[in-house]
Amino acid sequence: MANNLLPVATVLLTVVVSATAFLATPLNTTDPDLASILCPEQTTEVTRDHKWITREAIRRNIRRFFLDNPPPSQPGFTVPTDASLSQLYHAYYGASASPARFINAVNSIAASNVRADSARQLRYDPGIQADGEAFGDLQSKLSSRYPQLLTSILVNEAYSAARSLLGLSLHSIQKFYAHSTWIETGNTDILPELGLPGSSPLDVAAPDDDVCTPCPNSQGQCVGNVIDGVGLTTGFYQYTDEDAKGFLIPKPSSGGKCSHGGVLDETVDQPARGGINKDTASPCFSPHHHLHQQAAELAVQATDHYLEVVLEAVGNDKYRRLFDLYQGSALSILIDTTSSMSGEINAVRDQVAEIVASIPTELYILVPYNDPKVGPVTKTDNPDDFLDAVNSLRPHGGDDIPEMYWQGLQLALSNTPDYGTIFSFTDAGGKDGNIMESVISLAQERNIKVTVVYSGRVSKEDTNLAREETSDARLITDQDDYKRLADTTGGLFIPSGKFEIDAITPILGDSVKSVDVDIAMLKDVKGSHQLEAPIDDSVLDITVQLAGYMTDAVIQDATVKCSLLIRSNRLDLIRTRLHNSHLTPGTSYDLLDDKALIAAGVEVVTSSEALRLIRFPEPSFGSWMLDLNADKSFSVTVSANSTLSWLGGFSILDPSPPHPHYRAVEGNPLTDTVYYLDVTLIGYLESNLLDVDEVEYIDNTGALLRTITYDGDIDDEFYIRSEPLPAQPFNVRLCGHVESDNKFCRLLPVLITPVQASVEVLATSEELSARPSESTSGDFLIKNFGLESDFQVTVTDDMKYFTKVTPSTIISVVALLCCPTHSIHLTSNGSGVVTASFSVPSDSVPGTVSTIILTAQSIKQTQSVNSAVTQLVVVPETVDTEAPLCSLDSEPDCTGFNIIGICNQKNWTTTATLQDSASEPIYTSLSRAMPVLLIRLLHPPGLSNAYAVPEGLWSEVNGLTPSTKHEVTLNYGASCCTSQVEIIGVDTVGNVGKCRIDMGVLGGAIVDLEAESVGVDWVMLKWSLSPTTLELHKYSLLINEDMVSEFRCTESVCHRNVTDLKACSLQTFQLTPYFYVGESDRVGQAAYTDANTLDLVQQKHWKSNTVHASTEPGSPVNGRQINSTSTTAKVTWDAENTQCLHQYQVCYRPYGFPGTEVCEPTSDTEYVMRDIEPCAVYVVTVMSVSPSGLLSEPLKFYVNTDEADPEAPRNVELEKATETTVTLSWDDPLHHVQCIDRYMITYGEIEPTYREVHVDYTHNVATVSELHPCTNYSFMVTAVSKTGKMGPGAHRTAETLETEGRSQDYK
Repeated sequence: MANNLLPVATVLLTVVVSATAFLATPLNTTDPDLASILCPEQTTEVTRDHKWITREAIRRNIRRFFLDNPPPSQPGFTVPTDASLSQLYHAYYGASASPARFINAVNSIAASNVRADSARQLRYDPGIQADGEAFGDLQSKLSSRYPQLLTSILVNEAYSAARSLLGLSLHSIQKFYAHSTWIETGNTDILPELGLPGSSPLDVAAPDDDVCTPCPNSQGQCVGNVIDGVGLTTGFYQYTDEDAKGFLIPKPSSGGKCSHGGVLDETVDQPARGGINKDTASPCFSPHHHLHQQAAELAVQATDHYLEVVLEAVGNDKYRRLFDLYQGSALSILIDTTSSMSGEINAVRDQVAEIVASIPTELYILVPYNDPKVGPVTKTDNPDDFLDAVNSLRPHGGDDIPEMYWQGLQLALSNTPDYGTIFSFTDAGGKDGNIMESVISLAQERNIKVTVVYSGRVSKEDTNLAREETSDARLITDQDDYKRLADTTGGLFIPSGKFEIDAITPILGDSVKSVDVDIAMLKDVKGSHQLEAPIDDSVLDITVQLAGYMTDAVIQDATVKCSLLIRSNRLDLIRTRLHNSHLTPGTSYDLLDDKALIAAGVEVVTSSEALRLIRFPEPSFGSWMLDLNADKSFSVTVSANSTLSWLGGFSILDPSPPHPHYRAVEGNPLTDTVYYLDVTLIGYLESNLLDVDEVEYIDNTGALLRTITYDGDIDDEFYIRSEPLPAQPFNVRLCGHVESDNKFCRLLPVLITPVQASVEVLATSEELSARPSESTSGDFLIKNFGLESDFQVTVTDDMKYFTKVTPSTIISVVALLCCPTHSIHLTSNGSGVVTASFSVPSDSVPGTVSTIILTAQSIKQTQSVNSAVTQLVVVPETVDTEAPLCSLDSEPDCTGFNIIGICNQKNWTTTATLQDSASEPIYTSLSRAMPVLLIRLLHPPGLSNAYAVPEGLWSEVNGLTPSTKHEVTLNYGASCCTSQVEIIGVDTVGNVGKCRIDMGVLGGAIVDLEAESVGVDWVMLKWSLSPTTLELHKYSLLINEDMVSEFRCTESVCHRNVTDLKACSLQTFQLTPYFYVGESDRVGQAAYTDANTLDLVQQKHWKSNTVHASTEPGSPVNGRQINSTSTTAKVTWDAENTQCLHQYQVCYRPYGFPGTEVCEPTSDTEYVMRDIEPCAVYVVTVMSVSPSGLLSEPLKFYVNTDEADPEAPRNVELEKATETTVTLSWDDPLHHVQCIDRYMITYGEIEPTYREVHVDYTHNVATVSELHPCTNYSFMVTAVSKTGKMGPGAHRTAETLETEGRSQDYK
């Protein structure tokens, strides 16, 4: 991006990449900056990018994880194979549960993957990008990162860091399949050991091996150019980029090596000509584009496999945490424990006791802080342990007024899950304000709201006195800073008296119950204000939060005229709501009158002068209006429990090599810069979203700063081009409509503050890692786009490993054992690199993660401040590939009880002893082309986790402490119905050791129930029954949770043909055996399976060999146009018969003028035609498509586009001139030709006033007459539409001839 687009100063945390496999993000290939690179007109298939591959692999993996670990209440839990991420979450946790944190965790992994194509030290590195035959470096980086990933989870439970490491590793694994010749050499499966320590060396080509032959052309598709029988290779990729020097590996001159290929590769003409990359489906970017889909599918499978390896190493519980797979929210409390806080501590203690007793909570975090001590932190999922920690709080100390607030908040942020809320209680300011900006940046980076309950009455004089007593006044912060903290993170600042605390603390319990979405808000305002809140059909209830001392607060609900049946989502949750069941249409409610609210059926959650939480269950849909007034500062937030939400961030389109993508902005964005807004929709299918039509930038008063309209398609993720960002802080709100046409709006709570500086992390994860007793350092790039100034540089990390910054000048050394402030001088548009050094103490536990924040702030322009956030991981002292040892004290015996029906009559127990063993030296080679390395292990790293699968009736782990090298015992108990168990021990680097208990398959158990074959309207089931002494009576088959069939089968392998099923649909089966026991039946254990019936035109029946022909899918009907613009048209149709309907094919072509027919698939009954001509008629054809591709009869109708201003004519030429005439010719404009009704010529002598004439013209040639001889004229040819709209003119000058001269032709 050019400097003139950038604002003032920047702190960047950068990671860089080499040539890329797959594009990093989805792109608009028709963008002028991209069209020449990706040639959309030649591309016939969909390009799969890194984001899509990562999300798709996670979707498959989590679906299988849910099926393997069904909800306790749903042992036969099933979910469609194509369910989206949010649909998976809703199916498992319930339709009203919010998947926002889960989707954010997935996005974080995908974003880290994409960052490898953006950051400097990663985007050019062949060892990251699988280029230049750097297989050894690729495997080495992946193998060394693997233990960092696992230890960050197993030891420190630092899931944000783990997601970052995981995304980076997945990038290289996916890259392998797009950049190497793995597919070209005949492999159809993945390489499962890729990236794992101790894996076998790859069979790679030697440096002097020829691996490629020349392609016919240097550009375009190339087939069969990889030589058979040689080792694995990758392409060489070269391009001009100053930052890439020292990274890119030159292509050897031997003439037999492969190029990466494509329009950006400068080696395509070097022998061997052409290339091999499979990054895209575009022939001009990827010579092997025909293998792109295969490469993408293998990349998905490899990603899924890597996730399975991680799951086995960390166990189910921590795997859930990695993906934030839990309901509700964590309860995170930061509390001042100085002497004046006794009332607040008692109130919090009482409220926590109520929460523990009544509200299931997944995670509890408590961070006390005093002066000078901060902590210790309590982080647990055990409510009793948390309650004990809260009850042990005692007020003490704190002789001076300010306390260590910001260090306490930093510790709380490091332990609170992303998208959580921290409630902080204090009655004093902070004395560690030098890290305030860094801590606020961390809160925004993690999307954590911070609500401050401030019960202090400290005067400005007290604060000023405290500032006078310190060497740096900036160290002291007050309630204004707390307000800013709450505003910028989306939390609340709640001023309160000591006597009000008991009334305020119920906010804690309310926050744990659900994750709400914000619809509208005002922050830190005074006086009278109005606030509109659109409530849409996906909203289950709304909550109004009022923080501050209000004078008036009235809300008016939406006017509702009828009852509706609302389908809340597509997981078949159907709720009938009488909109005005207890609310009078258009009724006003006084939010300060508790009695009246309760009488009206409104829930008063919290009621005090300083804070009110009012909840409206089952609200009417439409526009609600609030009228608010207060003499003092107040804030209000309208939030909702809804199935529909979104995540967003700013990105910059980067079309440069190694490959184009949207580069995400880290830290605060820059002023006056054009960004793309990255939109991730959550629950849009379940919420029946119709469209997204605008993005709004709103300030704290609710004033609209920018409106960006959008008429594009909606999907799980898409990008909206923004206007230049305003200079003042703002929130981002996304608006559109749901299926009922009601308006929806969702507000991102984080306040966006555009700045004039950036900070980028240049250090890689390898550089920011160290063993105990070691030191390391990392570079950060600071850029200044504002005034020349000194920049104050602050570095903080929560484990206190930081030692110094160079080069710099220390401008403030705080008498705290923390965070000295340094400075660096930067000119306008200048930049500088600073190096932060860290020292890891000898007693640090491997796996510990320290969050690092480097903040740079202009001293001349203090609002120009930015931060970069990264992590330092403590790695083990040794390299270990030895699995922990496991032994059982006894083998369980279920003889006589290993039969379904009586197995639950006997329990068994055993004790497993696990210990990480001493390891012998390892001899390993990273590839056959590399020398053998000797790695000596001094001592084992120790155990980090022990668990059993399945969980059994009970299990107890004893002696497990982080990195223990002593014996750990796991006592396990189960009934004889649990006959196969694995007891697993994992060391701190992720090696897995197991004890296996296998008492065989239970007798009388249904084994391998499966759909052996499937037809149009039938499914053939197959199964067997494990040996049993009980006599089988019958089977009961439940079909689609509706029809029951009972039958007998005494064969060793049974078959059952289920007929009369609906074609093209999911069929579910539950098979239950019944056994004779005495005179009654005993029910056996049910088995489950499912299958999809077919739609094939001809399908032979499994037994009779009869041919069944399915009918084609029903044709759509009632095609019509909904709306249009000059370049788009939205059409819709009705589905009259949906049997065997998989999707629709929409085709459209111009009517009455030449043009290409465009055909695209869609699963919706509406479609937006894009990039079409204005003022035109198009023929639209819609056909239903079955799962196998069978087409229905077409539905045909016509649409019209809106008018647009004509464009300027092209190539205006002088054809002929005489004494009194001039003949001109011109070409039609490139675009909007259909809008032209006529042309008009305006002319005049050079200088004098123009005169307008209408001339007759044929084929864009016209003659202007009655001119003066020997005169210079200026002519302007303008196109005019049918309604009189005129486009810009095209100019041409000409001179008439002298009198009695002859005419002159100019052609």
